[in-house]
Amino acid sequence: MRYNVYCDGSTKGNGKENSVGAWAYVVVNDQYNTMSFGDSQAVTNTTNQRMELHAAIEALTKICSICEFPEDQVVVYTDSAYLHNCYEQKWYKSWQANGWKNAKKQPVANQDLWEILIPYFETFGIDFVKVKGHAGNMWNEYVDGIAQTAAARLQEKMK
Repeated sequence: MRYNVYCDGSTKGNGKENSVGAWAYVVVNDQYNTMSFGDSQAVTNTTNQRMELHAAIEALTKICSICEFPEDQVVVYTDSAYLHNCYEQKWYKSWQANGWKNAKKQPVANQDLWEILIPYFETFGIDFVKVKGHAGNMWNEYVDGIAQTAAARLQEKMK
């Protein structure tokens, strides 16, 4: 079976002290549909990047709990170049080899989340595909809307 996962993150006040973020994902195929989004609690002092990674982690944790590899295939669609390029260009291998330092010899941002994601990068049957954000992809637009709405609701709660 093939599971198509669309994930996105959103932050109001990206990277600022009182920023609020949320994430969303949806899993789509002919036999199994589910969705979840992160608006149950405020995530403060966060970034869009962290919310993107959270969306992928939450989606993969959920879907991989029911998958039977290698028969099943999971394709994660993301509009995050940060997430996709790390997977596609294997940035994480250099980070690990360099003691979690990036090319500028600085600590890798979001190491805690990357350490959770990396095993999925190396799991047979899981692939990451880059989609252009805000370009009419129905499911990408769907999760973007959920994440943005959730972040906006959280921002209102924090006022």
